[in-house]
Amino acid sequence: IHEWNSFWVVAWKIKFDFFFSMQIAAIFLYFCFPIYYKIRGLGFMYRPGLQKHAYYLPLAIGIGLWLMIQGLPPFAVDNLSWIECTAAGTAPIVHEFLGTSSATAVTSGIDTTFPNGLCPAALDNTIGEEPFGIWAIVFAQTPVSIVALLFIRSSLKKNSESNDVQDLGSNNVQDKNQISKSFYIGFIGKVIGSILFFVTLLIILPMLNGGVVPNFQDVISWRYADPTFIARFKYFLFNLTFAFGPIGLAFEAMMFVHASLKDSVFGIDQNLRRTFRNAVFTGLGAFLFILTSEIMENVLGFGLAGGVVIGLGFLVVRKPILGLIDGFSGQLIPTEHTPEEMEYLKAYSESIVDGEISERERNLLVTLATAYGIDQERTSYLERRYGNESLKNTDYSSSDESPLEMSQQWTDDTGYTWRQMSDGTVQWWNGTEWIEYSS
Repeated sequence: IHEWNSFWVVAWKIKFDFFFSMQIAAIFLYFCFPIYYKIRGLGFMYRPGLQKHAYYLPLAIGIGLWLMIQGLPPFAVDNLSWIECTAAGTAPIVHEFLGTSSATAVTSGIDTTFPNGLCPAALDNTIGEEPFGIWAIVFAQTPVSIVALLFIRSSLKKNSESNDVQDLGSNNVQDKNQISKSFYIGFIGKVIGSILFFVTLLIILPMLNGGVVPNFQDVISWRYADPTFIARFKYFLFNLTFAFGPIGLAFEAMMFVHASLKDSVFGIDQNLRRTFRNAVFTGLGAFLFILTSEIMENVLGFGLAGGVVIGLGFLVVRKPILGLIDGFSGQLIPTEHTPEEMEYLKAYSESIVDGEISERERNLLVTLATAYGIDQERTSYLERRYGNESLKNTDYSSSDESPLEMSQQWTDDTGYTWRQMSDGTVQWWNGTEWIEYSS
């Protein structure tokens, strides 16, 4: 890799600068919540004038601030070197990547990683400076995102107390700026991912590492030099830690798509739940396969066999696991029934009112489902869903009170129109509305 050093230097600088400038911009974006949503105690920030500029100012501030601080000692990475090991037992070969290989950070890193001056295995990695400032920027995401979550919670509570309703068709921006439940749940998932990253890297791994916060140099020793189970476990957990953030972001993105498109895309809730189910099931299966393989490899020396066994067992219990995932996703992404499904449910509720469905009623329901384009799997789901407690208060649920119906209507000799309702009351028409008649 060191033969392409000039290319990697440019690519690394672009990636490094982009990542940390966006990290800073994200922090400022979190603090922009009070500009777009009503937060208790921060109402002075909720202004249309600020809303016109808040979408690009954090980006500009993040880039500008990083350009100003990147050369300061707490944030500068000036010395990095490639360490090449051609085989186990050979001396490590040092290739300069950034700065000089004689820098203290590089020499001390080599001495710590290769205490006897010999390579534990064939490898190619970098060793150098990991200043405190860049880690501080990364870890700052967690407390700031928690503050942003409190902002969102405050806005939801304020809207609930004032009975504000989001009106997407309104031309008034204040009618549109209401936080949806899907967005709130998605942001909670993102915050949980950030907290897991923070806790694992700063609390759990140091507990396993003798009280020392690990860095990328420790990973080399865990992977190559120390073949113990605890070393492999720390290596596995360290790498898994960096997946928590992207997983949280992916979940937030999915919920954001649901919040944005549930009113305009047919069946978006079903598609997202199916995607969520497949992703969770596949990811969980892959995670258990790798984990079991590593455990079996270290304990018995048959890692692949352990992975195959757990994989087959996972497939055997596939249905109950998918059922649990579907139940969880149903709570995250509520079902949005189409008008056709609502009509089918209404007909079904009228048919099941006596506790059973006759053959004639079933034929009528099948015909209705065919006319509305609802397949058999979906109708079975709708009928099962109808029996759940969560649907008792929906419009198509049966009710103890029958709606009022007109039993008779007539016009008297003077030209006034009258009608008698099913509850025995009498009403007359005054030209604009029905008025109840009291004798």
